[in-house]
Amino acid sequence: MSARRPPLPAGRTLLDAAMGTSLRARGLPQDALPEEWVLARPDEVRAVHAEHAAAGAAVLLTCTFNLAAPRLEARLDPAAIARVAPAAVRLAREAAPGAVVAGGLGPTLLAAPGRTADGAALRARYLAAAEALAAAGADALWIESQLALDEARAALSAARSTGLPAAVTFTFRELGPALRAFDGTPAEACLAAAAADGAFAAGASCVFPGPALTALARWAKDALPVPLALKPSPGLPGAVAAPGAFAAALAPALLGPATLAGACCGGTGAHLRALRAALDG
Repeated sequence: MSARRPPLPAGRTLLDAAMGTSLRARGLPQDALPEEWVLARPDEVRAVHAEHAAAGAAVLLTCTFNLAAPRLEARLDPAAIARVAPAAVRLAREAAPGAVVAGGLGPTLLAAPGRTADGAALRARYLAAAEALAAAGADALWIESQLALDEARAALSAARSTGLPAAVTFTFRELGPALRAFDGTPAEACLAAAAADGAFAAGASCVFPGPALTALARWAKDALPVPLALKPSPGLPGAVAAPGAFAAALAPALLGPATLAGACCGGTGAHLRALRAALDG
């Protein structure tokens, strides 16, 4: 069965930029999670979405990166957590009524190198979060920055059971000229598995643009049966690449006609505008 796609524009699609580092720049404390400001400082979250949409982003990921993770339970009580998904979807929708709103879900960190997680319990966590985002009216689900293939597959299975289209991106490590997930799986195998499991797009996030990412894009152009999604990082605070330099570094990886591209940690509206020009070029 082919992967169901959300209502994306034709051609190359601009994704959004970073929510977490943008909120840090606006004063989010280092020990707080972005989801806390979905409830406490919604105007700040809405403003970040609006900045990205004004720069041309056609897809906005909700401020719910930690929704399936135990770390959110340490910061918010169950009643507050239940309010996060509908509030996050609403804020993205208000900021950009014409954009595709994708419910973002990051890794739980329950599965890690040398440590396995109970598969059923892991899937149950993602399912509860995915169902909350679907019920809140998200157009799609975005399983992002995954570190391990098994967890990504459990998350994708849960997301697709809602009936919404779902994408998957992985955070990879550079090992010489190649990229591998933190569980050791080659990047190509991760993307191929996500596509085979029904993701409408698969790719990389929170990696740095460069030769290894370009090599993965070259492989994907011929071998990946779904669009490639790239959200590399311009850098962490204090060492963020300038928008033009970031776009120039990523440009060689923008090969496919249906590529989706945005910016992860450190990315701003200015990075998106430079990336839009690279996509158009």
